Amino acid sequence: MAQANSKSNDPVESAREFLAGVLDRMDIDADIEIFEKEDKVVLDIDCDDVDRVIGRRGQVMEALQHLVSKISYRDRGAGSSKPILVDADGYREKQIDKLVALAERMADRALDDQEIVELNPMSSHDRRVVHMALADFDGVSTRSEGEGEDRHVLIVPDSLADE
Repeated sequence: MAQANSKSNDPVESAREFLAGVLDRMDIDADIEIFEKEDKVVLDIDCDDVDRVIGRRGQVMEALQHLVSKISYRDRGAGSSKPILVDADGYREKQIDKLVALAERMADRALDDQEIVELNPMSSHDRRVVHMALADFDGVSTRSEGEGEDRHVLIVPDSLADE
């Protein structure tokens, strides 16, 4: 497994090396592959202990993502191109699919009941997925509300948009 002790000029490789070092300290033997996607770079973790990497409700994965985001922001600066996303065993893609389905169900509920639907607090990444999923959904708009860990998405029927 790669160690995080070499200094690379490539911010993506630096992030991969940093992540490998964190996983090594967690006593997780893993390979990390880099995938370039249209709008992001994915650091995909391949290991036998994927449940430990993901954690309960994705909390370990979110912590790893937070650390990698901080490192990549430091190394690449504010004007960087593609964000770096940490994934393992397709977890992120599965979560995105679940979030999109939830967003669409809740948008339908908001329209049917003509009431604002408040989603549970979620990470900035998950809130962004919901906002993007409903950006072209007729009859509703979304907005984030709250502070810190209590920040959540509101799905607002157009008839109540001024509230």
